[in-house]
Amino acid sequence: MEVYQRFRQRLFKNNISMTSTQKWIFALLLFMALAYFGVFALPNAVASQNLSIVQMFQPDEAAPLPYIFQMIAPVSTLNLALRHFVFYDYYYYGFPYFALSALVILPLQWLGRLGDMPQIMLLLRQIVSVLPMLVALLLLVYMQDGFRSYRSPVIFALLLSVPAVVQNNLWWHPDGITFLFVVLTLFFLKKDNLHFGWDFLIAAIFSGVATAIKLVGVYFFLAVGLTLLLGVLLKKVSWKRLVGMAIAFLLVMGIAFVAANPFLLSHWARTAYGYIFNKQTWLLEEGYGVIYEKGLAAAWPLIHESFGELAFIFIAIGAAIWGAWRGSQRLMHALILAWLIPLSVVVFFLTHFKFQYWMPVALPLISSVAILLPEKLEKLRVTPSPRFSVIAYVSLRIIILVIVFAQFVLFVRSDVQRFNSDLHRADNNQRIQFYSVVEQKLAPLPEGPLSVYYDYRLYVPETSGWKLETNYDLLEYGYIKENKFDVLLLLQQRILDYINPDAIGIDPDLFALNQQFYNDAENGTINGYHLIYRDTLGLVFVRDDLYQQYYSK
Repeated sequence: MEVYQRFRQRLFKNNISMTSTQKWIFALLLFMALAYFGVFALPNAVASQNLSIVQMFQPDEAAPLPYIFQMIAPVSTLNLALRHFVFYDYYYYGFPYFALSALVILPLQWLGRLGDMPQIMLLLRQIVSVLPMLVALLLLVYMQDGFRSYRSPVIFALLLSVPAVVQNNLWWHPDGITFLFVVLTLFFLKKDNLHFGWDFLIAAIFSGVATAIKLVGVYFFLAVGLTLLLGVLLKKVSWKRLVGMAIAFLLVMGIAFVAANPFLLSHWARTAYGYIFNKQTWLLEEGYGVIYEKGLAAAWPLIHESFGELAFIFIAIGAAIWGAWRGSQRLMHALILAWLIPLSVVVFFLTHFKFQYWMPVALPLISSVAILLPEKLEKLRVTPSPRFSVIAYVSLRIIILVIVFAQFVLFVRSDVQRFNSDLHRADNNQRIQFYSVVEQKLAPLPEGPLSVYYDYRLYVPETSGWKLETNYDLLEYGYIKENKFDVLLLLQQRILDYINPDAIGIDPDLFALNQQFYNDAENGTINGYHLIYRDTLGLVFVRDDLYQQYYSK
C-alpha cells in the first residue's frame, strides 16, 4: 500500500494548474476529440451484420472474436471464470488487449445481446482502437506544446488527419492501445528528465506492458540507453545509482511484462505462447506462404499512402533533429529519434512492411513538426547565419509551412475517400452479391449437410445445412482430400496471387503443391471436382459424384 501511495504521489506530483489559455485550448482539443470519436462511429457501425461479413472485410478482426466470447462465457464457478478470462488461448497478442476487449463487450453479455454483432464491433472499434489513439495523440500534443498556444490544435488536427491514424480507427486491432503505452513510456522518460527516479521506473512499467501486447516495448532499448548515457555525460547521478536504476528498469519492465500477461505463470500456456511467438516471428520475417519483399523500395508505396510525401517525412525528421540539437525540449526530441531508429530498421529491413508496424514511431516523429511552426521558431530564438540571407531564411520557413499545409490537405482528401469507402463498403458489394449467386447455383443439391470450404475473403454466412470451413494457409490437394469437401468456393484474386510466376514460396516443395492446386483451379480442373460457376470474383466447384447425381441430368 505504501508503494502504491508513493507511485500515486509521484504520478501526480508537480502538476501545475492550467492557465486560462491552457484551459481553453484543452477544452477545444477535447471538443475536437469527441467530435472525431463520434464521426468514426458511423463507419464502425456498418458492414458488421454477422461474423462472415466481418471476416470478409477484415480477417484480423474475425479471428480473435471467438476467444473474447470464450473469455466472458458464463460458467459455474468464479475460479473457472478467471481461468477462462486469463487463459484465452490466442496468444498472438497480449492479455491487456484481450482483457480490455472482453470487458468492453461484457455489458452486452449481461443484457443478453452478444448476438448483436454490429453493436459488438462498434464498441470494440471505438473503445479499443479509436479511444486509446485519441488519448495518445493528446499526450503527444501536450508533450510538444503543453496546450499553451495555437500550435496544440494545429498539431492535433495534423495528427488526426494522418491516413495511418484513420485506417487504424476503422478496425479492431491492438495497435491503438499499444501506441498509447508507447506514448506513455516516452512521456515518463521525458518527465523524468534524467533524474532516474520514479518516473523512470513508471516508464519501465509502460514499456513492459507495450511489450506484453505486441513486443514493441523492447525497441526502447536505444531510448533508455540514451538517457543512461546522457546521465553519465552530464553527471546527473552517480555511477552507482545509474547502474542500479538501469538494472531496476529491466527488472520492473520484466515484472510488468509478466504481470500484464498472467497466463505466463502457467507452464503449458508459456509453451503455447513460445510456439506462437516463434511462428509469428517467422511469418513476419518471411511472409504468409510466399516471400514478401522487404526494404525501403518495397515499403515506400505503403509509407507514402499512410504517412505522406517524402518531403513531408524529411521535414518531420529534420524537425526532430533540430529539436534535439537546438530546441527547448532537446531530451524529448532525442528520445523520439532514439525510439525511431531501431523499430524503423526492423520494419523496413527485417520484416515486410505494414502501416501499423511503423505507426508507433511515425506519429511521435510527425508531432515534432510543432517545433517548425512560426511562434515556436521565434521562441527558440533561431537567427540566420550571417552568410544566410534573411530573405532565404524566411523563404525556407514559408516553403516548409506550405509543404506541411499541402500535406495536411492531401491527408484530408485521402481520409474523406477512405471514410466514405468504409461507410458504404457493404453497398452493392460484389462479394455479398456473389453469395446470392452461389445459393442459386447450389440449389439443386440436397438439403442434407454439405461440407463447404470457402476462401476467407468471400462472404459466406452461416447457412442452414452447410458445414463451413475456411483456412488462412495456402491450399493443396492433401488438405482438400483429407476434409472431403462437397463444395469449394474460391476467390479468383487469391488464385491469381499464387500462380503469379514472380511469387516465391517460403517452402519451395510445399509451394509447388500449392501452385499445382491453384493452377488446376484457374484451369477449372481440380481433381475430383467439377466447375459449375465462374465470374471475375470467384469460382464454385462441386464434388464429381454430386455433380453427376444432381447436375448432369
